[in-house]
Amino acid sequence: MDGQGKLDRRGLAQIAFGCRERTARLNAITHPAILEAIERRIGEIAQSRRYRVICLVAPLLLEADYGGGRTVDRVLLMAADQQERIRRVVERDGLSEEEVKGRIGAQMPLAEARERADWVVDTTAGRKQALEQLEQVWSELQAE
Repeated sequence: MDGQGKLDRRGLAQIAFGCRERTARLNAITHPAILEAIERRIGEIAQSRRYRVICLVAPLLLEADYGGGRTVDRVLLMAADQQERIRRVVERDGLSEEEVKGRIGAQMPLAEARERADWVVDTTAGRKQALEQLEQVWSELQAE
């Protein structure tokens, strides 16, 4: 906690992303509760029968969903090459390249995430191209 009683995200990140064992321990603590809340909310929305498609934005879903995809029917992965990912996080969060590389190193390898995904939208080239790819995915979903 910081001096105001709020979560010190940067301090937690330094501890958690410093080694794989600590990352795994943090994930084991947080992921089950997060998945339970997500599944509860998805159930509520599904029961309303107002929507044919429910989109869940969950950056660590593939790492957290130990049931092999039990939370969602399909996975769309938004991905960029490593250099672009590093550049974006450095710019967004003010972290050093080494800090970002440490965080990326604690995540599932991108190649494995790509294998698990039903669709992969490459965001490396920017927003316009990514939106075009997303429109294609949405068209496929609407056709089902």
